Amino acid sequence: MKRPDTALLAACLALAAWPATAAAATTPPFPSGLDSHGHLASAAPPREGFSLVRLEHGVQFRLGGVTKNVIFYAPDTVRVTANLGTSYWTSPSLVVVDRPGPVDFTLEETADSLVIASERLRIAIDRSSGALAFSDGAGRLYTREASQPQMVRKVEIAGSPSYEVENRLALQADEAIFGFGYTDSDKVNRRHGELQLVQTNLGIIIPVMVSSRRYGILWDTYSKMRFRDGPQGASLWAESAPGGVDYYFMGGTSMDGVVGAYRRLTGAAPMYPKQAFGLFMSKERYPTRQRLLEVAETFRRERFPLDYIVQDWQYWGGDKDGTWSGMIWDPVRFPDPRGMADQLHAMHLKLMVSIWPSVGNDTALARELDRHGLRFAPLHWISQKARIYDAYSPKGRQIYFKHVKSGLFDNGVDALWMDGTEVEVGSAAWDMAKNEADIKGLGRNALGDFTRYLNPYSLLTTQGTYEGRRATSDRRVFTLTRSAWAGAQRTAAASWSGDIFASWETLRKQVSGGVNVTITGNPYWTQDIGGFFVRRDFPAGEQSPAYRELFARWFQYGAFNPIMRVHGTDIEREPYLFKTLDPEVYRSLLDTVHLRYRLLPYIYGLGARVTSEHDTMMRALPMDFPDDVATHAIDDAFMFGRALLVHPVTRPMLRIEPPPPATIPADSLRTPDGRSGLAGQYFAGRDFATPRGKVVDRTIDHAWPAPPLATLPAGLASLDDFSARWKGFLVAPEDGEYEIGVEGDDGYRLYLDGKRVIESWANGGKRLGTTRMTLRRGQRVPVTLEYYQATAERSLRLAWRTPAALRALSTDKPARDTTMRTYLPRGTAWYDFWTGERHDGGQVVARDTPLAIVPLYVRAGSILPMGPVMQYATERPDAPLEIRIYPGADGSFTLYDDDNETYAYERGESSRIRLDWNDREGVLSIGAREGSYPGMAMERQFNLVLVQPGSTGGIGNAATTQAVRYDGKAVKVTLER
Repeated sequence: MKRPDTALLAACLALAAWPATAAAATTPPFPSGLDSHGHLASAAPPREGFSLVRLEHGVQFRLGGVTKNVIFYAPDTVRVTANLGTSYWTSPSLVVVDRPGPVDFTLEETADSLVIASERLRIAIDRSSGALAFSDGAGRLYTREASQPQMVRKVEIAGSPSYEVENRLALQADEAIFGFGYTDSDKVNRRHGELQLVQTNLGIIIPVMVSSRRYGILWDTYSKMRFRDGPQGASLWAESAPGGVDYYFMGGTSMDGVVGAYRRLTGAAPMYPKQAFGLFMSKERYPTRQRLLEVAETFRRERFPLDYIVQDWQYWGGDKDGTWSGMIWDPVRFPDPRGMADQLHAMHLKLMVSIWPSVGNDTALARELDRHGLRFAPLHWISQKARIYDAYSPKGRQIYFKHVKSGLFDNGVDALWMDGTEVEVGSAAWDMAKNEADIKGLGRNALGDFTRYLNPYSLLTTQGTYEGRRATSDRRVFTLTRSAWAGAQRTAAASWSGDIFASWETLRKQVSGGVNVTITGNPYWTQDIGGFFVRRDFPAGEQSPAYRELFARWFQYGAFNPIMRVHGTDIEREPYLFKTLDPEVYRSLLDTVHLRYRLLPYIYGLGARVTSEHDTMMRALPMDFPDDVATHAIDDAFMFGRALLVHPVTRPMLRIEPPPPATIPADSLRTPDGRSGLAGQYFAGRDFATPRGKVVDRTIDHAWPAPPLATLPAGLASLDDFSARWKGFLVAPEDGEYEIGVEGDDGYRLYLDGKRVIESWANGGKRLGTTRMTLRRGQRVPVTLEYYQATAERSLRLAWRTPAALRALSTDKPARDTTMRTYLPRGTAWYDFWTGERHDGGQVVARDTPLAIVPLYVRAGSILPMGPVMQYATERPDAPLEIRIYPGADGSFTLYDDDNETYAYERGESSRIRLDWNDREGVLSIGAREGSYPGMAMERQFNLVLVQPGSTGGIGNAATTQAVRYDGKAVKVTLER
């Protein structure tokens, strides 16, 4: 794409005020006049008064020193830029691949504005402020810029000129805003909040927002940004925007129309291989070839369905040597990688492997990159012998892929897991400010400074591997990446939510976060089923019954993600392990994975719509029900395709653990000199050798950085490596037995009355250690607490259960509530997937949810195709299909098939069979098959099921209403109610 930026054409455009009496339709268009970078050539400094000139694809006007362009890319899509007359871009857009289109438009004059109008979009330009108001073709207002529409301020960063900008919008009171990606929030609606938009380990930033009023905005800026919605309206601020304010407005009649406009601008999402919609098994990590194959063989022997097995890091060597992500295999632990891949393929499994943008110094890949100066100087935090490669350089991407191909793809690897693509440099990739500083500390890349290009690294590195793979193979690309950016969908990259912690709170955030990724137009998203880190909140790991309940519910949610993937560290979590450990949980896991595989005909059909119709698989409820305002605030339910409403269970129901011990209050702690609290001393390093700062803490309940370490003590360089010691007295408020504990990450020790009673002196996630002690009321017990910090999380808490709390714990049993209450959107009827019970929309319904049940409702008029239970996604291509029809409205669905694996579908080799349900007549029309591909099953058995209360089979086969032997010819079937 070329950037038609904001300066006037010096050579061919004459600046002129728009004549008040001119007929807009008769004004001749001017050429677009793009230079070699796609920018409009610079002209004389702008005047202060309002002046306008018509361009080939839009208009340019000046007001108050600001030059502004409104350029059509399609009848429903315009680009808006605003700067001080000069653009400082030196390269084309990284995101937008479309160009301005030949759109018929008119200019209309009113008393106080000028209106530029296409068939689908009307943009009113306020003469006095320059603010734009956007309406559809019929004049219905989408939104408007605020009366102070933008701030544009020239700045110089890293020796290069740029702009600091802020684009301001006046949102409607009842408007809901979605998007911006995954931001570790449990809210779907972004209204009345603030988002810092910087990539992190736990942040997938995509600068796209979509409104319930059926419009969207894509900001084509790559620096640090901030979205804020408050009493003064909404704003998007950017630290470094070389072209000034620069955004694309996309109007539509639906949110799907907005997503379609976005993909036309930034690229379509190609098809994934069918097996990518099966189950992925991943962990940190399988240490040897033997162990990886052993796990794969066990899945097949236990008949637990699986399609991909994943090899995480260090198959190349160690974490401290110079082989880091060199696209090589350790010859001792992973001999004969090609033979290993062949064995997996013989089991009908695919192999995904982890690669990183950090490349070990002692590799051929590093040496070739270094010959061209294509690695950054700072060392990667893990190995200290690896450095990040410059993915902003086409040459860097070409070299990187060359080694990916020779070391991995040529050895039978099927898919890449591109980790750390935020890009991760230091150990604090969870910390937004630290990660920002680390990325900027890389210096300059092939395109410019990292302040300007802070966020889009993942787009560039996945683009390099996608283009390399497409140029060398006809196999479909599937890539998993920890970060994303606008346009990532065209590189076949699915993002995931990073190294999350296992908790019910985190699970809730996956639901809201997932749909805020997919609504941006990036359709493929996933997350670590069960949480990456487990032992912080569940020290016993998989041995904890409470964790196993969470894992089962998380697995149910994952079954309705576009990509279903188990991953994590700390614990063993292959699902077959629960067969003997917890048969109830195992039954739930097996039922859930069987449901996922039975739904593959539906899911693959949705995947085809994603590619051919710019559709979205995992859908925020307002995508289908934008006028039902009750859906705007629902954070824990979503649509999976247009048929299924999924309401995951995101709270404990069956295995409820007691609440954690309370933090010891300040009135029960005394410093050595009698003040409230404990006296603390900080030290540099872990060994208490170098004192750095003193503090008195009223309570010990810390999650740094925060008080008392919001500002570091003098001499303490960072929070990456410190220790602390607190001393004083504990004062007992009552007689009896106390449970006294420490909860924290990394190392801690507790001394009571001079005796060491708790020690957990090792790196690790947050965990709780306790001891019991009998005390008299008023007794003062000397206490010393020691702590060291080494890993990314920083937390410590001194807690207890008093005698009264222990007595309450022994007598108060938490009430079990297994009822889920689900709001069913209005405007349609709904069926309970499990029972066939019919409900009217616009109400909350309740159902019991034992461990094997996830609340799942089917919209009336849906046609839901289901296949057999399989061990892998391509196992039975000619198996009978069960076609469930949910009466109450007309409906349709298109069955899609192809060779599952190659890009032959782009050459027309695929099959589509359209199914249409006429509800009034009770007739299902099965259309003639369109298209074909080699190996296609010429005949299929369709078992038609007209769903009625009590007739559905849930996961099992339902009673067939009528069977049809389909041979490719059109047929109509009347189904008796």
